[in-house]
Amino acid sequence: MSSITRNQVFSAVHTIGSLLPADLLLRVSEGKDISGSTPSDYRVVGARSVRDEAERHWEFLRSVWADLRTKLPAAPQGEAPADPTGLAVSQWLMPLFTELGFGELTPLAEGIPADNDSKTFPITHRWNHVPIHIVSWNSELDKRPGGAGSVPPQSLVQELLNRTDTHLWGVVTNGRQVRILRDSNALSTASYVEFDLEAIFDGDLFSEFVLLYRMLHVSRFSVADGSGPATCWLERWRLDAISSGTRALDQLREGVENAVTTLGTGFLRHPANTVLRENVAPQELHRALLRLVYRMLFLFVVEDRGVLHPSPTAETEEGKRAEELARERYAEYFSTAKLRAHARRRRGSTHDDLFRALRLVLDALGEEHGRPELALPGLGGIFDRTEADAPLEGLSLSNEYLLSAIRHLSQVRDPTSKRLRTVDYRHLDAEELGSIYESLLERVPRHSAVDREFTLTGVAGNERKTTGSYYTPASLIECLLDSTLDPVLDDAVKRGEQRTPQVGNTDPSESIVAELLSLTVCDPACGSGHFLLAAARRIAKRVASVRERNPEPTIDSVRQALHEVIARCIYGVDLNPMAVELAKVSLWLEAMEPGKPLSFLDAHIKVGNALIGATPALIRKGIPDEAFKPIEGDDTKVARSLQNRNKKERHGQYVLFETGTETKVVNTAFADSLRDIVDAPAATLSEVRKQEADYRKLTGSTTYSLAQHIADAWCAAFLWPKTSEAPLAVTHDVFTGLQDPDTDAAPRRTHEEIRRLREQHRFFHWHLEFPDVFTVSKEEGANGDHGWSGGFDCVLGNPPWEHLELKEQEFFASRAPEIAKASGARRKQLINELSTANPDLHHHYAATKRQIDGTRHFIGNSTLFPLCGRGRIKTDTVFTEEGHRLTGPHGRMGVIVPTGIATDATTQHFFKNLVETGTLAALYDFENASGLFTDVHRSYKFCILSLTGGGIRTQQGSFAFFLHDPAELDDANKAFFLTPEEITLLNPNTGTCPVFRSRRDAEITVDIYRRVPVLVKEPDERGRGGSNPWGVSFMQGLFNMTSDSHLFHTREELEQDGWQLDGNVFTKDNKRMLPLYEAKMLHHYDHRWASYDANDNARELSLPEKQDPTTVALPRYWTSEHDIPTEKRDGKGNTRYESGVTSRLTSKNWDREWLLGWRDICRATDIRTMISSILGKNYSPEGGTLLALPQKATDKATALLAQWNSFAFDFVARQKVGGTHLKYFTIRQLPALTPSSVEQHDHFITPRVLELTYTAYDMTPFARDLDDTGPPFRWDEERRAVIRAELDALFFHLYGISREDADYILDTFPIVKRKDEAEYGTYRTKELILAEYDRMEAAGVSLDTPLVDGDHYTSTLTPPPGQGPRHPSRSTS
Repeated sequence: MSSITRNQVFSAVHTIGSLLPADLLLRVSEGKDISGSTPSDYRVVGARSVRDEAERHWEFLRSVWADLRTKLPAAPQGEAPADPTGLAVSQWLMPLFTELGFGELTPLAEGIPADNDSKTFPITHRWNHVPIHIVSWNSELDKRPGGAGSVPPQSLVQELLNRTDTHLWGVVTNGRQVRILRDSNALSTASYVEFDLEAIFDGDLFSEFVLLYRMLHVSRFSVADGSGPATCWLERWRLDAISSGTRALDQLREGVENAVTTLGTGFLRHPANTVLRENVAPQELHRALLRLVYRMLFLFVVEDRGVLHPSPTAETEEGKRAEELARERYAEYFSTAKLRAHARRRRGSTHDDLFRALRLVLDALGEEHGRPELALPGLGGIFDRTEADAPLEGLSLSNEYLLSAIRHLSQVRDPTSKRLRTVDYRHLDAEELGSIYESLLERVPRHSAVDREFTLTGVAGNERKTTGSYYTPASLIECLLDSTLDPVLDDAVKRGEQRTPQVGNTDPSESIVAELLSLTVCDPACGSGHFLLAAARRIAKRVASVRERNPEPTIDSVRQALHEVIARCIYGVDLNPMAVELAKVSLWLEAMEPGKPLSFLDAHIKVGNALIGATPALIRKGIPDEAFKPIEGDDTKVARSLQNRNKKERHGQYVLFETGTETKVVNTAFADSLRDIVDAPAATLSEVRKQEADYRKLTGSTTYSLAQHIADAWCAAFLWPKTSEAPLAVTHDVFTGLQDPDTDAAPRRTHEEIRRLREQHRFFHWHLEFPDVFTVSKEEGANGDHGWSGGFDCVLGNPPWEHLELKEQEFFASRAPEIAKASGARRKQLINELSTANPDLHHHYAATKRQIDGTRHFIGNSTLFPLCGRGRIKTDTVFTEEGHRLTGPHGRMGVIVPTGIATDATTQHFFKNLVETGTLAALYDFENASGLFTDVHRSYKFCILSLTGGGIRTQQGSFAFFLHDPAELDDANKAFFLTPEEITLLNPNTGTCPVFRSRRDAEITVDIYRRVPVLVKEPDERGRGGSNPWGVSFMQGLFNMTSDSHLFHTREELEQDGWQLDGNVFTKDNKRMLPLYEAKMLHHYDHRWASYDANDNARELSLPEKQDPTTVALPRYWTSEHDIPTEKRDGKGNTRYESGVTSRLTSKNWDREWLLGWRDICRATDIRTMISSILGKNYSPEGGTLLALPQKATDKATALLAQWNSFAFDFVARQKVGGTHLKYFTIRQLPALTPSSVEQHDHFITPRVLELTYTAYDMTPFARDLDDTGPPFRWDEERRAVIRAELDALFFHLYGISREDADYILDTFPIVKRKDEAEYGTYRTKELILAEYDRMEAAGVSLDTPLVDGDHYTSTLTPPPGQGPRHPSRSTS
């Protein structure tokens, strides 16, 4: 393929790569539908248009060009003349740049250095921030000017842009061509816009000069003073093109969907297609239509790129003419270009000649010899006939429907300009085709027999939703490759350099290329291959760079390398067959060579369930008893019987295969055969077909089939139907017998069931599917824990983000909407009624539920997922654990998954293992606020997680949190490093990841943990090293709002039943109903923050209400203080009771008349995160109010409360809250001064906490426990602000936080600051705290030196804290 792709509109303007698309160039040329195109934007003086101004310069430049042509020496035809005196520079290029507004360019004698000064680039000129490199007239921009060791001019400028921050756009020219380039470090191939000056001026192409003028005018590069290069018009146009391209892609997605439905309806309505109408299966028809559409799209792309026909090979004039005629015949009568042009002009008739012609082409491309008379080669691949094509075999389609579908595929309507735009298939990326596929997964096919219509509808429960599929933006993929693949490539280069002297070479390039091409990269949930394609490009660029000795290799060298990389390095697996096919299409498109067949990918890109498979180690251990636990649809008695039988059969069997059958798992012979197949010649379709046949022969061989059947049997045991009607199950003895093919270990029905379960669940045994990657050796000790050695050099991807459970609402949304709309018991009733009302749907529901339950059972009990296969299983976490297991000892793994994998309690075992083994390389956390994933909520958090193989221990990991775009990683303050020891220090119990917004947050927090212990340190596995100095125990409130809801009573119910309200407690016959306290009702030192009104609406209490000590907070519900009798009886016939408030507290040995609680629901971005208060015992907290019961140091609970409510403590809490909960496991690991360390500060803390807390009569029991006998303190806003500032300042000191850091911490609470500034005009809270901090520092306070009121420290309050104004006692009020 030519390295230059010509624009469809301009003959002398060439767009390369994805820098600026053809459509944008057209809009720029016309000056329509694009900003920055007015005469004033081009600095045009007067009333002239930009085109008029360009014409004025055109006339002058034409004469300059003509004059240059006469002065340059003659040269042979097809060659550029030499320019020994540099006339082209002085008499052509300098005037050209002057006419474009640049004025005199600045010559650079010493070039431009890279940002790290490691290299200087010999660029010839510069205009402000724009490098302009001018080379001699006869130089080629893509060729080395000085032979080996020199760098092509294009590559020189590109590398400069990539390695400097101040230079974003650049220009390179030899006088005959001029190119605009941009920093494109993430791109694997060159990307630029080229203007052919020879064609423009020799051909008198004024319209194309206008485009040159509009694109290369100095105003396109200039920026305002103090602004960066990213503010120039070229960059703004590029961003507009990205946005416009996204919109156009959305329109193309819609066009493909419309094409599918149009074709489906056209086939259904054609009178000749009776067989189709009588046997419509919408899903099968949908997949066949998708294959047809993707064949057409593939053909559009390869035609427009000029790579469909073979390169000319004829040597005789007659042969050359025959080849030319074949191409002309195809172009005139059979090409899709002709078909697309026809569709734009005509509606079409009822005839079917156009579809028959298209069918002839598609069929020819799947035949070994193609159609030489049409210059069509045999491509194979997607053009091979498969069972999926059967629904469309032999069908007819009228021209009307075909042309309508073609129109949908070839034109889109720009939503902004409302103009029809021709789809530029020449520049359509393979990823864009993949994204269209991803969007089609959102649609569910439906068929109307009455209307003979095929439609796609978007409803919940569709294939995309149920597979958790989300299209991944390229920026995230490139970021993941930076942290995961690049280190692998660097290591390969080092190995190649080290090998060079060992093989007697001085040039390392051959060894390096060999190492790079031996790498293996896998995506175990590959979808349409987006990650694999990006990885292939990056490897290919590195290979081409080594071969060319050029950091920015030419397009042709990258394409050649890409073909090798895709054939040798890329592996992918997906459960969806269509996804696997699309992944192959993406790879084929990227590596397509003129006339060459589509390469053999079946051995590396496969359909399978990456989560369900056996390993050699598990096969050797035999069938575990846990395999026979019952799942959906099983008979529990049969399951228990099978467990017992398996256990008896296994008794005394510690090592299986003692008779020599252990060697059945060895796969080295398979690996050797597979390598021979993959490395075989594949220049023709017949050779590719031989590869396919040899591969089928290998996988169908007796030895391979037996090995696969044994592995299948192991997996089948977990999913076996445990009913009395089921075939003989694969228990230990049956499984052992299967090892010997000469014995009849099981009946035919058992073998058939194994095969059925394999097809249903798509078992995938990695050591058999990819024996060239996972080696199972005969040698003792050569295999690892999983029974194999080796693994992939790089595992990457974005696995599904789903809980492994059937979501009934989504399942029934398109199948039975009335069931989807129902809930609870009503939905269960409707589902049960399906067994008679709709048996087929009921069977489908039961089968789907069993399949999901079976997968969950396998993951939870197979021991393949010991870290993530527990609790409520998520697919993203188990895929991550699986991927890490598949990674070679010195490989790398990178995935995009929800951030919860690092912060949640449910995945703590996995993350803790990463920390302890030192395999955590990087974690970059993102909020989806900028819509990187358009179908995911904007508040959702996900991360790029990069891990190393088990043979590499990282000294520290790289972290960043709360990112909105990968570009933010360039901010030095965003990213930081943590060692495994520091993560353990921060979260010693769970080993989960803290969440820091900045490097400074991390540094401050780590320093705090080095000084202050965690609240509760859990003992290790041996019961050692634990500590709980406060003796604190926890409760999730006293009542659960869901499971205990039957114990709740409303005010109306109680009053109707004769209960009397006293304050906020209902009484009746010496019994009490206590208010059910919700977390939203408390705040810092305030148990009366909010109350419910008569309409059950929560509201904040007003200041006058807070100043009234008799005011109480009213709840929505009340619950019994004492135990409640039920209708149930125990074994002796006695009444059973449900626990009331008193019993629930007694069970925790809590005998105080108050409680210490905090809000569970919170966020790190709220006004405050840790919100805690003392509650009266009359309040019965629900589950959203978490309780801490400090048994050992009850008298010092004020110090614990004061710590929790301090900004110092809250700052750390905010680093630990990754979602919307502050649970026990987080609180346990927050830094809390011990009772002994705060004891000497108690006389300072307690009076202040008392005055803040004891503001109402219902808190009297708490005051009495603190030996206070007086009435409540008056609520005084000014005193409270000062007292809280004193406590905050004290704990900044006690936590060892410097004033500078305290100042910084207070600024991390922006809502507090904003509210202060709105009310007081200044950040009053901060000013009060820092003022007290300074006074305390002057007094010399420290953890060991307490403050003494009235001695070396005096409060600014009069009277001092704890002695403030009080309400009258109840007896005198």
